[in-house]
Amino acid sequence: MFIIIHLVAGLLPVNNFQFSWFWLVGSLIPDIDHIFLFIQHKLFSFSKIMDATRFEEKYGIRSKTKYVHSILGAMIVSLPVILINTAGGIYFFAGYLLHLLLDWPDKDVKQYLYPLKKELKGILPIASKTEQIISYVLLLIIIIYFLIK
Repeated sequence: MFIIIHLVAGLLPVNNFQFSWFWLVGSLIPDIDHIFLFIQHKLFSFSKIMDATRFEEKYGIRSKTKYVHSILGAMIVSLPVILINTAGGIYFFAGYLLHLLLDWPDKDVKQYLYPLKKELKGILPIASKTEQIISYVLLLIIIIYFLIK
């Protein structure tokens, strides 16, 4: 899903209708795999990054790796957080799962059930107008929520 939606989801009030850093970081951290792929493939300009994200086949990459964009990845990454702060770790894990759920509509291939070979594909082109509109509507809702709070 368009990156802004993950930020917006991370800003949602969760802990007794309060902001949670654990939730925010959990909703953003799964995209860390994108950074490594962009460096590996020497995609350093914004236009190349956007192009590679939208047209993975053209670049021969999968920006959503099976190691990070999977339920197993969510459990492994969340475990140290849970061991340090149980309640925070639960919010982190939930934010992580929300990220995966928000990525589901994207048409790129994902392996959420890794190590099983089952691949999932959504229907929306990455960074499509539809995704952008959904992201900005959610951002507007968050802004209105914090203004009236």
